[in-house]
Amino acid sequence: MKNIFDLNEPIVGSLLETDTYKVRMLYYIWNFFPLVKTKFAFKNRTTSVRLAEAVDIEKVREQLAAAAKLKFRKDEIAYLRENEKYPEEFLQFLAELELSEITVDRDGDGQLAIETANDYWAKTTLWELIALPIVNELYARQTLAESNIGQAEVMAEGERRFREKAKMLAGTGVRALQFGLRRRLSGPWEKHLTQMALEIMPETIVAVSNMALARELGAAYGGTNAHELSMALNAIRWKEGRQAAWQAQYEVFEKWFQLFNGQARIILPDTFGSKQFLENIPLELGQQAMGFRQDSGDPLEFGGWVLDMWKRFEIETQTRTLFFSDGLKAEKMLRINAEFRARAKVLFGWGTNFSNDTGFVQALSIVMKLVMADGNPAVKLSDNLAKAIGKPEAVARNKKLFGYANTFNEKCEY
Repeated sequence: MKNIFDLNEPIVGSLLETDTYKVRMLYYIWNFFPLVKTKFAFKNRTTSVRLAEAVDIEKVREQLAAAAKLKFRKDEIAYLRENEKYPEEFLQFLAELELSEITVDRDGDGQLAIETANDYWAKTTLWELIALPIVNELYARQTLAESNIGQAEVMAEGERRFREKAKMLAGTGVRALQFGLRRRLSGPWEKHLTQMALEIMPETIVAVSNMALARELGAAYGGTNAHELSMALNAIRWKEGRQAAWQAQYEVFEKWFQLFNGQARIILPDTFGSKQFLENIPLELGQQAMGFRQDSGDPLEFGGWVLDMWKRFEIETQTRTLFFSDGLKAEKMLRINAEFRARAKVLFGWGTNFSNDTGFVQALSIVMKLVMADGNPAVKLSDNLAKAIGKPEAVARNKKLFGYANTFNEKCEY
């Protein structure tokens, strides 16, 4: 590897350069909510970094403008046709898909204000996995340039750290998906580390979430689903009343299971609080789910809640998966794996600590989340108060609806 950054190419050059779940969620949207309009907005949870000053806003606009012209290419459609079981009508839809408009500005706190237009959901959703890597890479480029740190020094330290993690995980039984796209240091760096991982720790890295990268490297790809589905359905169903809004947390996965089988049937339950979700989950849904993903709060507590639910439903836990994806480092994965490996399959989504740990650039906790669906504000409560998103009045009514009384509040490192 010669350079961390490719200054001659757009940071995101393909719509297939997205996490696996984005394409699967597009299929879900196309099936069930093709006419719903949504809006996404960027947020920097690392408020100590004034991003509107730490990156060149005009360069952000240039990169997003280049991405706005992208469409799924014929060869990418052919790849999906070969590897997924989508109907031709959906593949044709993807071939014709155009992204919504997107704007970039600065807010009064020195942060970037990036928002999509309020447009059809299928046209807005892909912006999340475009805006985040663009902002991350531009921030990394400017940080290193201003610090006068050479790329060779960054690569050497980044590789040293990665090999140290690989050594820690070797022979432990830890299995992970590479989840590093959204907050990677750069595209070339994500590729470089993934190649290293597939070579030196193939027993650990079982799949790559970035579909374009998986395709390029001939690796397996994989993913689950995201908070935006539960957030959207809750916002949509509020128009039908409190019961419909409450039930939406299960409706979203009942619909998902109509489209996907096997290991794609992983449930993400923390949008409105995992404990109440698992305590009230319908028997049939609990039996059909092949696993549950933890993305906030205490992972050991979460695993206990899931195991209790499986016991209540007399489900054989060894056939099911506990999937952890919240701010993972090697030490944390080892601790979680040791706790649960004897009772269930354990899988990890290894993200920012995989793709953005060099010691020279602070890894930012940035997100691009759904903020509106069908004209209603979208909300995520989370199992960690620091990850909550939404307008105060919408957050308040959903806390009341779900009996949310969680007090866990942990600073978001990633």
